[in-house]
Amino acid sequence: MNNEILIVEDDKSINDILFHTLKSEGYAPYSAFSLKDARNYININLPDLILLDLNLPDGDGFQLCKEINLNNSIPIIILTAKSDIVDKVLGLELGADDYITKPFHIKEVISRIRAIFRRIEKTTNGSNSNFTNINDSIKINFKNRTVLKNNDLIQLKPKEYELLEFFVQNRNKVFSREQLIDNVWEFSYDGDLRTVDIHIRRLRSKLDTKGTPSIIETVFSVGYIMR
Repeated sequence: MNNEILIVEDDKSINDILFHTLKSEGYAPYSAFSLKDARNYININLPDLILLDLNLPDGDGFQLCKEINLNNSIPIIILTAKSDIVDKVLGLELGADDYITKPFHIKEVISRIRAIFRRIEKTTNGSNSNFTNINDSIKINFKNRTVLKNNDLIQLKPKEYELLEFFVQNRNKVFSREQLIDNVWEFSYDGDLRTVDIHIRRLRSKLDTKGTPSIIETVFSVGYIMR
């Protein structure tokens, strides 16, 4: 089955370009021009990925991003104006995986989408008992990209998982934000380095246990480390 992609963009010309390009690339796109359209679609059928404009006629995309991440881990790529650094950071805080600045080249959009689906496709069907312990309560399965905390499944966004996997495979090494961008983000990243801080905060909120050291430690003025 082709991956279904929901395009939430009120500019008809941009929406049309995205729709026809995604269709020609073998995806199954669906166009929504408002928050209402998007919610109606999501209530019937969950897409595999969402392209989300922030400025919509009946509200902003932040609310939809927040709603989606309360109940599932659908990858979200935000479409936003180049100067809106605050919007980018807030979108990532609310659970978006990535953002693309306007005006954008359609090839960049396709490459970002492919990168997300490549990571998701690494997940294998079926169970696998090959878990690696991260600490006393958390373990990770590299084969099917599963993370358990006290034997409960933890839902991680694709980029959150990839960042965690990188730390697990490189324990006791300190990495700067720039090094993490180079090693974890697959494309030439020109965004704010706070993206790294946001993803690490999201990991900590899902995996840390109150009263115990954080799974990923901050090294002041340098970066981050997993011991």
